[in-house]
Amino acid sequence: MANYKAKEIVEAAEVEGLTHQDIAKICNVSLGTVSRWKTVGRARSNVIALLEENLSGKIGVRRKYLDEASLEDLAERARQLGFRVSFTDIK
Repeated sequence: MANYKAKEIVEAAEVEGLTHQDIAKICNVSLGTVSRWKTVGRARSNVIALLEENLSGKIGVRRKYLDEASLEDLAERARQLGFRVSFTDIK
C-alpha cells in the first residue's frame, strides 16, 4: 500500500536536520529512492513508517498532519517549542 504523504514526511525530516543519506539509512533504501519519494510524494507505507517513527521520537509526540491535529495537539506542540499557550488566548 502506498503512503501519499511521503513528500511531507521527507520534508519534515529535512526540517529536523536529516539529510537524504540519513533518511535512506533509517529506511534501509537507496539514496535515489528518497529523492523519488520527495518528487513523486508516495512510498510504501511500511518503509516510510520507519522514518515517521524516527521523527516522532525526535518531536516527542506522534507526528500529526495539520489537518489531523486537534487544538490540544497544536497547543502542546507550541508549549514544547517554548511558547506560552492557554485556551483563553485561543477563544
